[in-house]
Amino acid sequence: MKVAFTGGGTAGHAMVNKVLIPLLHEDEYKIIYIGSYNGAEKAMIENQGIADYYGISTGKLRRYFSWDNVKDLFKVLKGVFQAYRILRKEMPNVLFSGGGFVSVPVIIAAHFLKIPILIRETDFSIGLANRICIPFAQKVFVTFPDTKLKVNTVPCDYCGLIIRPELLDTKHSATKSERPTVLVMGGSLGSQSINQVIWNNADNLLCRYNILHICGKGKINRQLQSNEKYRQYEYVEDMADLYSRADVIITRCGSNAISEGLALGKPMVCIPLPSRSSRGEQKQNALYAVQNGCATIIEENELCYETLVTAIEEVLKKPINPKLVLNKERLMCNCRKLITEIKSQAMKNLEERFIKLIEKGRSIDYNSLSEWEFKVFLELDDQHGKSF
Repeated sequence: MKVAFTGGGTAGHAMVNKVLIPLLHEDEYKIIYIGSYNGAEKAMIENQGIADYYGISTGKLRRYFSWDNVKDLFKVLKGVFQAYRILRKEMPNVLFSGGGFVSVPVIIAAHFLKIPILIRETDFSIGLANRICIPFAQKVFVTFPDTKLKVNTVPCDYCGLIIRPELLDTKHSATKSERPTVLVMGGSLGSQSINQVIWNNADNLLCRYNILHICGKGKINRQLQSNEKYRQYEYVEDMADLYSRADVIITRCGSNAISEGLALGKPMVCIPLPSRSSRGEQKQNALYAVQNGCATIIEENELCYETLVTAIEEVLKKPINPKLVLNKERLMCNCRKLITEIKSQAMKNLEERFIKLIEKGRSIDYNSLSEWEFKVFLELDDQHGKSF
């Protein structure tokens, strides 16, 4: 049995795929992944060493007029043809998409090949890429329950928060400092506005807090030296240690960051991207965190030393809402909802392919089948009253 994954453009659109792939691999499913040539998803998936990774041409989808939309349309069309060739060669039994603009050409190609499609929406609001792709899907899964209300054309289910299992590893239970430790994250590329407020007010902030600062690739401030109170990082792959040490998180509001903060029960100061830089999904993610976790919001145009300290002190005094906090059992329960549907759609597709071969009296390469696939074929062959 073979499962194809797609999704990317940002790490958040590939993170759940990265969690699910080893679970399917344990059950001897063959995995392929179709993503962009150099997106965040490429390194994430290739570093696992499980899936066969294919890069295709992709184009970013924009909600506003830009001549880049015209150029990127040709990139998307090229990607559709590339994805079609890959999928026709591999013929997976199901395609699972984590969303993002990378997924659009792959889903279109899978639709033409009649491969079942499952989609997961990572944000509270539905992104443009998924709005385009949902009509092609057999089923959609959402991270936040209210998002179900926005999907009315195909079956939709709530699967809950899914984070990297290693973030729940108890070996990272850190000894707390006497002073609060603040973890600052600006997204996968960092945030210049958040970085600048931290750097401009470092002396005053470090009188109150220890700071773990993920600045973004190439954005380390060489004028500030790391010490026991202040640590700078360009990018951190293994976040478990930093999360365990953090008393409060200052963060952008991508779905991945918000999901991890809620799942780990961490107080959050949420600084969503302004509307000029996004479709507003980060603000909606942040509002969900305020309503269901321990969080407060600072608008970027109000971000300064005073508002930052006020927000930190506010969330440090708030009680943690345990409603969405995950342990490994709850995490696996959320993952199983997706895994069960992937397996169900894959099996249905496999049986349909076998039935067509049986009814048309065509031969099959038995060596290409696993032991249990061969058993499925024999059962169907008996049921349909034909044998070779």
